Amino acid sequence: MRPELIKIGPFTLYTYGFMWMVGIWLAVWRALRHAPRYGINRDDVLDIAFWSIALGIVGGRLAFVITNWSQYAPEPLSIFRVWEGGMSYFGGFGLAIATAIYLIRKRTIPIWQLGDLAAPSLALGYAIARIGCFGAGCCYGAPTDLPWGVRFPGIDHPVHPTQLYATALNLLIFAILSWWATHRRFEGQLFAGFLILHGLYRFLNEFFRAGATSKLMFGAFTYGHLVALMVALAGVVLYGVLMQRAKSMARAGSALRSE
Repeated sequence: MRPELIKIGPFTLYTYGFMWMVGIWLAVWRALRHAPRYGINRDDVLDIAFWSIALGIVGGRLAFVITNWSQYAPEPLSIFRVWEGGMSYFGGFGLAIATAIYLIRKRTIPIWQLGDLAAPSLALGYAIARIGCFGAGCCYGAPTDLPWGVRFPGIDHPVHPTQLYATALNLLIFAILSWWATHRRFEGQLFAGFLILHGLYRFLNEFFRAGATSKLMFGAFTYGHLVALMVALAGVVLYGVLMQRAKSMARAGSALRSE
């Protein structure tokens, strides 16, 4: 593992923070590049991205600290050392989405157009950021005897590299959504698809996780399982609602043309 990417005198560049910055930069860069296709102003993309990311980091850190308070109770000031790792993705994602929705409504931006623009970028940014988790040694997996098991410092047995599983699966989601973008049938399809695919990925990956997670019931399911399932189900419902709305609008338009 390599928690510290570069160390020159008093300056230290942490792998966790660096890979999150790279992931965020790539996500925003891609969104800016494709914004015209969705009729979205690039300045709006930048503003929404900045505030969503900033508050998303706050939400992710707070959720992680709350669910792992025993880790921070002996030294509360360590809460602010975010560059060392420790973020709840769903906590950050939830607050980031809430922030984006507020700004979208305030600026009267087409919400599902922006959602479809953001969906592949979210998968790409998340995939790159998880490499930082691997470098920091957080969010590691359960013990395994598989040949690709990784031994992290302080753990006396190989574990699943769940961070890299996350990277690989979200790069796959990014590829699927990027292809889907050229075959989109209705507004919101990509965003709903992202919720479904990302929820399913996290639900499956949660079975292999051990670090930064806790069991909820039956000794097999965690809070991550519960939230991931809710995200996937929300995506399924949203997909069905938006698809039906698009069909209804198409039928109404066809009826008007025939009059």
